[in-house]
Amino acid sequence: MTPVPLASDDPRRYVGMGRVRPGYRGSRADDRVSELIADDGPLATTELVMMEVMAGARTDVGKEDLRRLLLRFHLLPFNAAADFTAAARIYRLCRRVGVTPRGLIDCMIASVARRNNATLLTHDADLTRVRVAQVVGIAMDPASLTLEM
Repeated sequence: MTPVPLASDDPRRYVGMGRVRPGYRGSRADDRVSELIADDGPLATTELVMMEVMAGARTDVGKEDLRRLLLRFHLLPFNAAADFTAAARIYRLCRRVGVTPRGLIDCMIASVARRNNATLLTHDADLTRVRVAQVVGIAMDPASLTLEM
């Protein structure tokens, strides 16, 4: 994927996409990212997503290539003071309605998206599960992975 800068005057932001998992290439999320890139659409990421994507690189060279690509996205920075607290709240709210997030990283990504009024575009089942709880109040791009709960 080749990211593009976020248009500074566009209120919509897409936080892409969590870990790239098997089945991502050719998925609706992959097609949507390609569409946003072709149309100079608003794309953004956060340090947490960058960490997840780079952790999946098979080689050091591959990790550096991914890092350079991801640095071309508009960065929605993680704010420790605000986002750790919000992530814990998201986790507790999900648990309250019977959805246990499998990882706090997804709750942290959700907190960054929520604080920035960003739309999530993901092919990550764990991050989708957090949104499916219907308690977080984050817009989800229709091309994102959906789960039957």
